[in-house]
Amino acid sequence: MRSILIAAALASLVGMAHADVYNDNSGNHLDGGDLHDFFQSQGFDHLDIVSAAITNDATNLYVDITLNADLDATNWGKYALAINNGNDASDAGNGWGRNIDWGGQTISHWVATWADGDGTQIGGQVWSFDGGWSETGAVAGSDDSQHASGHQIFTIALADLGLSVGDTFTFDIVSTGGGFDPGVDHLSRSDFATDMWGTTSVAGQFLTYDVVPAPGVLAMLGLGGLVAGRRRR
Repeated sequence: MRSILIAAALASLVGMAHADVYNDNSGNHLDGGDLHDFFQSQGFDHLDIVSAAITNDATNLYVDITLNADLDATNWGKYALAINNGNDASDAGNGWGRNIDWGGQTISHWVATWADGDGTQIGGQVWSFDGGWSETGAVAGSDDSQHASGHQIFTIALADLGLSVGDTFTFDIVSTGGGFDPGVDHLSRSDFATDMWGTTSVAGQFLTYDVVPAPGVLAMLGLGGLVAGRRRR
């Protein structure tokens, strides 16, 4: 009985690691050119990335992108997580064929999500590169409960990204439109990524995330207890 109680207590400790927060410069798409005029006239601040928070547990990656607008007040919005897992084949393109230059870097997975129909139609796809891009799954979950405050929240199974606890991956997050549109805002850049809809957007240096054990796992292993929250640009 004592062993069972100890096991139950340890199991209750296992949870999610504290999130890494990556900040962007709000308003950095309004620096000039056709996009400046377009955004000013149409009010498309829902494509302006403010920050992103990423965390994980033993099986899933959790992503919370904060945008500079009420997503329930817009008819469309596309938000993608581009990952190079460091293990699988990678490519300079992306699963949706968006007009994006990764700045000499490549990606192995493209997690493309949307918040359409006044934010009520939320979902996402997981694309993988293996000599060509193919849709290999869907996001494990999505949450529109915080759309009014600008949050696009979704979950991806680590296995769908070729990842497991202990891995490190590089990534970018972009907002975009339809068809051959560029990445309107790139989390990897604090400045302007493109000056008009027909111009390729260029990513900055990819960001990095470590898939860490959840705090409770570290406690059970005796490796220092809870993981402190980590904050990055």
